Order: sequence, then C-alpha cells, then structure tokens
Amino acid sequence: MGDTTMESLLLTEDDLDESFFGEEPSVAYDPVFVSGDDSGRVLIGLINMLTHGSHTETADHASALYTSVVGSVVFHNVTRFDDGAAQRVFQEFVDALDKCESYRMQLNDGMQFDVTKAAVEPLEGSNDGGAFVTRWVTTSEEYRIEGSWAVAVKGDLLSFVNVRLPGASEIHRLAGEALRRLA
Repeated sequence: MGDTTMESLLLTEDDLDESFFGEEPSVAYDPVFVSGDDSGRVLIGLINMLTHGSHTETADHASALYTSVVGSVVFHNVTRFDDGAAQRVFQEFVDALDKCESYRMQLNDGMQFDVTKAAVEPLEGSNDGGAFVTRWVTTSEEYRIEGSWAVAVKGDLLSFVNVRLPGASEIHRLAGEALRRLA
C-alpha cells in the first residue's frame, strides 16, 4: 500500500468542526516520561513510536497534525503493521491503560505536566472491542488541559487520534470517522 492510500485514511481539515491549519508545533512531539506509573512509560513509548512510524514491525505509516488559533490540537496517526503486530500493539495499549492512573511527562520545550486518567470508554458505535477512548486531564502550575486519545485496530491497521479539544463528544466523532476509514 503506497503513501497516498495511507494518507487517505487520515482525518483531514474538512473533518474538523473548527477552522484548523497545518502548522506543526514541534513542542507537541516526543514527550518524555518523567515519573509516575511505569505503565505511563509504556504509553509514552507507544505514542512516540506511532507518531514517527518507528515500531520495528511497521510496514507503512502516515500522520497528520492540525492546530487552531485557540490552541486546540488534533493528531492522527495510522500505522500498518506486519504479521499481526497491530493486535499486539493494541493489546499493549489496553494493558497499559488498565494499569495507568497518572504519570508526569516533559515536552521537548522543557515544560512538565502531570497527566491523570479521567475515563476509559468504548468508542461509540464500535461493538467489537477494537476501539476505545481515553480522556485525560493534564495540568501544570499554569495550565489545565483536557484531552483524549482514541485507539482503534482493524486487521493490520492501527489508528491513534490524540486531541486537545473540550467535550467528549468531539473525540468520539473524530475517532468514529477515523474508524470508518479503516473499514
């Protein structure tokens, strides 16, 4: 499968309710685990591998990032894996999320945040157990950010949507659209 097809699986600016633009804040990439639940270290590692397509069993990868003028962010990564690895990576996510309640991370600009799990729920409209949404509250002395992750697996494809948008309904809408593209 070529890059064009992988990129066609990504969310686009047209899928977003707000007017977003494609400027990529480099600070958003490569968070580092600082402390907390060791399962948080696993989650940060998985996120970085999905963002860069660097997992050893990655066959193909595409990603997109959108930011708005008010600081909302939407990341979407789609990875095609070899030899059943998509299911294994998905299960690693599930296992780490079951164990993780909180962790501290650092962004590449040096800013540190405490991240606390608020909820894990199945993706609305997904009945096969292959998709879920996790809502997080991220805080520092100056900020309180509500964000969500949606992870879905279909065959050899894994979709990861990471949003900093208020309201749980928006992550479900975007993740549902991402899941439909995997089908």
